[in-house]
Amino acid sequence: MKSSGQSIFWWALVAVFLFPYAFSLLISGGALRLPEGFFELCLRSFSQALGSTLATMVLGTLGAAFLIKSSRSARSLSYWEGLALLPAIAPSSAMVLGFMDLLPHFRGVWAVTLAHALISMGFVSVVLSRAIRARAAASLELAWVEGASKWMMWRRGILPTLRPDFFAISVTLFFSSLASFSVPLLLGGSQAVTFETAIHQAIRLQNSWDVAAALSIFQLALLIGAVALVQIVHLDQSVLARHRASVSRLGIGRVVGSFLGLPVIVTGGAVVLFSILRHPFAGWTQLQASGLFENPDTLWLMVRGALATSTLAGLLTSGLLLFFAITYPSLSRMRWMSAYVAPSTAITGFATLAIGWGQAPSFIWDVLRISVGAAFLFAPLLWRLRWEKELRQLQSQIHVAQTLGADHRLISRRILYPMLWPTFFWSGGLVSFWMWGDYALGSIAASRAMTVGMLAKSLMESYRLEAASLVLAFSLLAGAISYRLFTWGGLRVGR
Repeated sequence: MKSSGQSIFWWALVAVFLFPYAFSLLISGGALRLPEGFFELCLRSFSQALGSTLATMVLGTLGAAFLIKSSRSARSLSYWEGLALLPAIAPSSAMVLGFMDLLPHFRGVWAVTLAHALISMGFVSVVLSRAIRARAAASLELAWVEGASKWMMWRRGILPTLRPDFFAISVTLFFSSLASFSVPLLLGGSQAVTFETAIHQAIRLQNSWDVAAALSIFQLALLIGAVALVQIVHLDQSVLARHRASVSRLGIGRVVGSFLGLPVIVTGGAVVLFSILRHPFAGWTQLQASGLFENPDTLWLMVRGALATSTLAGLLTSGLLLFFAITYPSLSRMRWMSAYVAPSTAITGFATLAIGWGQAPSFIWDVLRISVGAAFLFAPLLWRLRWEKELRQLQSQIHVAQTLGADHRLISRRILYPMLWPTFFWSGGLVSFWMWGDYALGSIAASRAMTVGMLAKSLMESYRLEAASLVLAFSLLAGAISYRLFTWGGLRVGR
């Protein structure tokens, strides 16, 4: 009976995750059709993804050299790493806003390529610098004593040692750029430069669900292949957890570190900070001129919408992952979950329209659609980022408890819930923080502009950039508070 119940839970979860693809096939009547100009679309998409990957990896490696150089002081290193991670942590609307202000007429494939590189290069710098300190510090110091040059140590020491990491990070960057939606939605110009924007245009402009279904399944096959490649060439993500112990090898800063990577660490964060701090008084004036303050009900609606969607999305995402954890997934099912990738943002957004189908547009239905869509998108990412590792660490405890005769309910109450609550709160806080500034899902699933992120998007589209920066600064502050409230709950259970 226990096994039967777990199987029911498992297949229910599979049905939930595959719902967006099933919905697109249902609406298209099972028909699949590639769009006209499919090969040109592939060329633009792959060119953008390849350019983003190459630029990010080269710049990220330079940034890693600077972080290694600054590792003589653990405190200064943490500050530099925080600045480097800012573009990746902040909602992509912050980078898009700064980009639109600094390069107002630059659009298309290469604009999206540059924006992706600015968002990701700091994160790559942090990952690579930690990996170098964790796995190559001792050998590099020995090579330096033996008289090896800095270039030789990079060429014959670091790059060969970290080849699996470089490969896995490159594959991840390539396919994340290929599946991007929010950045090319505003910076891509009139032509689709990713499959996501092509799906959005096929449904929104042409009502061609057969094209959207074909593109989403094609993209799904590509992404599953990417995850399989990353698992074959395993990226040891425990490097991120071991960096504190390996920072003690501070001597490699003078061996392979370089100040040439300083612009890489500074540029992305500077663009984000510029986008949210520029001309606050001018932004206030633009908001007054837009008439929002004359109709406070509209402004209050967007604040309430952002608060409701961010909170509900965080709870639904964490709840979905906790639901999966208490099914006691086997290793094969855990591998399936790791291989599963988040569905198309555009397909997911349109699929959530099935919620409340035929009902009159309302605030509650809009909040529910956006929140459910966010759970579909974030749950696979957070599973690979944290939940899989934590659940694997509990396998031995679960096995001992089962051997001693503990049933499913007792194991869940005494092992899974106490140990996974901190991760539950952390995951919910992260999703909540991101959703305060998100506009991609709401632009599809909502019947009107009803979140702060969507307000910022409409202001950017009308080139009221100062007002958009003020709204975005508010969303980041509110998101930080929301994250802190979620993780405060996690601290109370021992996080």
